[in-house]
Amino acid sequence: MQVDVSGRVDGTVEVRRLTLTLLGRGGVAMDDYSDHVWTAEQIAADATVDGLRFFDFTGHYERNRLAR
Repeated sequence: MQVDVSGRVDGTVEVRRLTLTLLGRGGVAMDDYSDHVWTAEQIAADATVDGLRFFDFTGHYERNRLAR
């Protein structure tokens, strides 16, 4: 399943809630901000991988802004 999220407002809470609900019976999730495949446990724990969290558009933006 693919879910598109508008960038006009911060939908982090809603995206996390939806993703955790969808992963309730297993599976993994990917976002556009990292190459990591996220488990429900990692998302729920707010884990970081390579300095980013699941759906971490702010961290991704900062990383790419500083790299320019």
